[in-house]
Amino acid sequence: MQEIHTENIFFPKNKNELRQWYEENVLSQKEVWIPILCKTTSDSMNEENEESTQEIRSSKCSIPYIDAVEVALCFGWIDSVRRRHEEFCFQRFSPRRKGSLWTELNKERCRRLIKLGLMTPHGEKVLPDLDKNSFHVEEWILQALQKDKVVWKNFISFPELYQRVKLYNIQFEEKKGRHESSLLRLKKLVDATRIGKMFGEWNDGGRLIDY
Repeated sequence: MQEIHTENIFFPKNKNELRQWYEENVLSQKEVWIPILCKTTSDSMNEENEESTQEIRSSKCSIPYIDAVEVALCFGWIDSVRRRHEEFCFQRFSPRRKGSLWTELNKERCRRLIKLGLMTPHGEKVLPDLDKNSFHVEEWILQALQKDKVVWKNFISFPELYQRVKLYNIQFEEKKGRHESSLLRLKKLVDATRIGKMFGEWNDGGRLIDY
């Protein structure tokens, strides 16, 4: 289990303070633990978690998870494990490793950050191909969606970002060798799509829509 080193804890009051920390430490530090708005369902979560859960605020200053992730992306860092320490919920951030996987959600966040002029040269150095056409869906997933006309009709009517995020999440499980998990995610997507329902977190509360 990843241990929290107290000397690497930083309590930013807002995004601006966190951004200043990165400007001063991006080249000299290897990690930082940030207190964030905690999820009540798990002590260890990451960006792949799709479930919508109730959030609670720590008793001291903490910032929303998405805010912390956006600032990290601007400097080429990425979130990993989440741990509880005393009364706080901390998220670990560290420099992104070369060749690491990029989620479709993080790619979209970077597109937005670039458009807003927030991306730094540190972040630009590790960016993947941000062409939306670079994402390719595996044939077996497409076949599962297309074999039911209602499912396919509903799916292609959903926002394009939602489609990419959900398809990536299924493919991610398969790439990690978790075939049963990928099948469960696919079944959940098919079942929800059949009744025209979208689910899970996919647009950062609207930030990634019409930016």
